[in-house]
Amino acid sequence: MTLDSYLTLALLLVLFILLVKTKIPATAIFVGALTVAMSLNLAPMPELLKGFSNPGMLTVAVLFMVAAGMYATGAITMIMDKLIGLPKTVVGAQLKIMPPVAFGSAFLNNTPLVAMMIPVIRDLSRASRLPAQQLYLPLSFASILGGMCTVIGTSTNLVVAGMVIDAAANGAAGIRPVHMFDPAWVGVPIAVVAIGLMILAGRFFL
Repeated sequence: MTLDSYLTLALLLVLFILLVKTKIPATAIFVGALTVAMSLNLAPMPELLKGFSNPGMLTVAVLFMVAAGMYATGAITMIMDKLIGLPKTVVGAQLKIMPPVAFGSAFLNNTPLVAMMIPVIRDLSRASRLPAQQLYLPLSFASILGGMCTVIGTSTNLVVAGMVIDAAANGAAGIRPVHMFDPAWVGVPIAVVAIGLMILAGRFFL
């Protein structure tokens, strides 16, 4: 291995330690790591900055703004009040939370949707006197499962779709762009089974 390889591994190790052990904002840590990598010339500049032009990442950034707008205006709270109400039991709350969140995650990227739903679940837990710790993890799983069903539902699908577009543009044989609902053939059955399992057996593990 070259010196640059060792420096890159050390930089990644420091990055993970800072993410886990400190309260420094994640954005500051990642920008700092990028700055160090650029200063040490660990990779070509276009490659280091390539992520900022990735269509998938730009889509996630826009969806964060949409999610923030929906929460700031109270739209998401109003919708969730209609869909969820004040359930009496944890299972009842999961039944009312997980399917709508999974459906929403398919069209509004799971990361900003979870960020938007956390205060909603917190308020629901306080109002219904249900343990929040038994609602947050199902919320996360439901958003991940729903996000698998479309191209825009999760950052991973967006990144892969962007890579496929780049490969197709470079003339790779047998590759076509990934369409909106291509992942649904696998994602929807998995989401249905996994949400059912979480509702039926999740309380024994939470």
